[in-house]
Amino acid sequence: MKRPRLNILRTFEAAGQRLSFSLAAEDLNISQAAVSQQMRQLEGYLNTALFIRHHRRLSLTNTGQTYLDAVHEALDRLDSVTDQLFPGQHQQTVSLHCTSAVAALWLAPQLKPFQALHRNIQLRIKTLDQTQNNHKLRPSDLEIFITGDAGIDPDTTRLFTSVITPVCSPDLFADGEWPKQADDLPEFELIHVLGYDDDWHRWFHRYLPNDVDVSHGLMVDGSLIAIGAAQRGDGIMLGRRPFIDKYLQSGELVEVFSSPYHLHTDYYLRQPPKTTIRRECRIVANWLIELAAKVSQSPPLTDSGNTAKIGSYE
Repeated sequence: MKRPRLNILRTFEAAGQRLSFSLAAEDLNISQAAVSQQMRQLEGYLNTALFIRHHRRLSLTNTGQTYLDAVHEALDRLDSVTDQLFPGQHQQTVSLHCTSAVAALWLAPQLKPFQALHRNIQLRIKTLDQTQNNHKLRPSDLEIFITGDAGIDPDTTRLFTSVITPVCSPDLFADGEWPKQADDLPEFELIHVLGYDDDWHRWFHRYLPNDVDVSHGLMVDGSLIAIGAAQRGDGIMLGRRPFIDKYLQSGELVEVFSSPYHLHTDYYLRQPPKTTIRRECRIVANWLIELAAKVSQSPPLTDSGNTAKIGSYE
């Protein structure tokens, strides 16, 4: 039986890992239509369905998952042998999977110094809406994910804790009285981030004894959009550390209260097993761990000078 072409197998690997033809197309710098066509060609060639095409998402069939694991391992082996036989012929690529907030708000400002120091390493950042600790990493892959229970995994390192606090534009209350306690906030527009719908409930549960209706306000798809809305004075958002630190330090945003709430979730770095991880991947992993250490050592958030009062308790 004639083997499928290598480029189609690489496309299948990208589509299978991302479970999205559009995201695979972005990774490979080809069109979404080309990815879809190649996957139909592969399924036709194998006479087997590899994907289940739902209305707005993809999933792998059992056969598709088994085939993806085999293709993944084969391409890994090919890349590894190429690097061993032809060292120094090209940049070493490391793929980092993380959310868009991690990429844009934490990593992006740190990339230039790293690239200046490691010109032979090309860091390829692949953003996902929600990263999950459930797929096999290649020897040159890393993943940052958020969870409340990472379990005991020798290949997983805790980076930092999720901390949320209400922030807004310094001009939001320029014409009125600044909120003095937590139960003042429901009177104002609250900015919600899709995927973190429970954050306001958790924060109010910490600072108020009674249930509060927090369903009103603006719902946006992503932390970057929420930050932009808060900067414009559209309402109050729950900012996450360390992602909002630079906005607080610059004065573009301020804390409404000195009222941080530590969520029971942490950001973790997952690496390939020590027996398979590549040298360049280990370099990037160590750099990320050093960056995270600076988060825990940084000073407390600057704020408006107010301290949240816990409703009728004070």
